[in-house]
Amino acid sequence: MIRLDAPIWEKLSSAGNNVDRWLRELLEGKGDLRESIEVVAEDLSHQLSWYSATSYALPHLAALCPRLSKEDRVYLIAQMGAAIAAEAVEPLEPDTEAYREFQEGLEGLRRETVPLLTDPEVHNQLCGDAELGTMFALGALAVVGDRKHAYDLWYLSGSTWEEGPAACECGWDDETISLTEPPEFLEPVEIGPWDKQSLADEAVWLYGLLSLIGDEMIAPILPLVYGTGTCPECGERESFWVWMDRFVGEC
Repeated sequence: MIRLDAPIWEKLSSAGNNVDRWLRELLEGKGDLRESIEVVAEDLSHQLSWYSATSYALPHLAALCPRLSKEDRVYLIAQMGAAIAAEAVEPLEPDTEAYREFQEGLEGLRRETVPLLTDPEVHNQLCGDAELGTMFALGALAVVGDRKHAYDLWYLSGSTWEEGPAACECGWDDETISLTEPPEFLEPVEIGPWDKQSLADEAVWLYGLLSLIGDEMIAPILPLVYGTGTCPECGERESFWVWMDRFVGEC
């Protein structure tokens, strides 16, 4: 963990370029806790972009988590999900200080997030706030699951999860594939029930959690995005995640 008064902070990027000040106020308990969390999270995730300050902020946020109530830990994970997921599109180079800081923070947040995902009290909390529940599910996916999948789902929020992009290696692409009235070339996968405890199968726990909290936007499309597509031009079958990642990577 790099101290907040270290010179490196002057070189790190964030949307407002003052995330270290807000982070310090958050850690010192100044001002409204959730408002400070929101400011830090927005400063590190504006327009779903990656900011170098994220790596250095995560260990501090992970160290803060044990001091927070269960409800506020849920809130922090929900708010920070997009910032963490953004690393998937600009992966850090291993054996760098930024990479080590990111991994240290991610591991600390993972230790806090896993128990929350299977906690009946948290489930009850999220059932009473669908928006928070959706954001927490995506945040947990970024921390515990596949960060690219989390980023892709945040990306789909631009169309309120009604449309998705796809691109095949042959050159075919489509930016507006309907996920609410899917074409025949998309084959959904069957997602089994979640026991509210196991996190072994990402699709199962994510779909189970979203269904549990009453989400009506993301849960219905998960069988499609975890499913398979057949290119209407060349006939190649690929995971829809692969199609999405290829399209986003070419943007």
